[in-house]
Amino acid sequence: MSLPRGVVAVVRTGSAEHALTIGRALSGTRVAAVEVTFTVPDAVGVIARLVGEGAGNVGAGTVRTVGQVRECAQAGGGFVVSPHTDAAVVREAVDLGLVAVPGALTPSEMVAAIGLGAHAAKVFPVGAVGGVEYVRSVREPLPDVPLVVSGGITPEQVPAYLAAGAVAVCLGKVLWREEDVAAGDVEAVRRYASAVLDVADPAGR
Repeated sequence: MSLPRGVVAVVRTGSAEHALTIGRALSGTRVAAVEVTFTVPDAVGVIARLVGEGAGNVGAGTVRTVGQVRECAQAGGGFVVSPHTDAAVVREAVDLGLVAVPGALTPSEMVAAIGLGAHAAKVFPVGAVGGVEYVRSVREPLPDVPLVVSGGITPEQVPAYLAAGAVAVCLGKVLWREEDVAAGDVEAVRRYASAVLDVADPAGR
């Protein structure tokens, strides 16, 4: 599994069924990956269902334990994303052949994460620490460190983050309307997400 490049859809809902609706819809769009967070009820089951239905690059988010890494791998997920850097979590993911993207904020944390074997560092929460300018500033001395950005990002800001050097940008609930999800309308969710992606990533990375 390769590192997602472009827009990563972060699915964080209070219902497994809602997560399935969103995941099914988004897997038919130009998103680079669908990240189902472990805060979703039965997240592992959702990942397994999506993978079993032929969804593309699906993985787990909010991964905080080695056990969760193993569950993601067993479900067929291809990557794990964390809000922090935990050496054991990163190493387990790498050992199991998963793409590991731990959370990091400072340059020291980013370099340390890559040193553990991570494929990229997730700059979180990027919107609270300077946004695009922060990414651009960090990329100057660390051009070889792949960065995934997350936290407080609007679709309109995505092109600027990509231009600043981020390899991927995480977007969440801005990709869907709650009423469409509640109705289980996969096609409506897909249409809405596609329109948002036309704004967020017009180049279709």
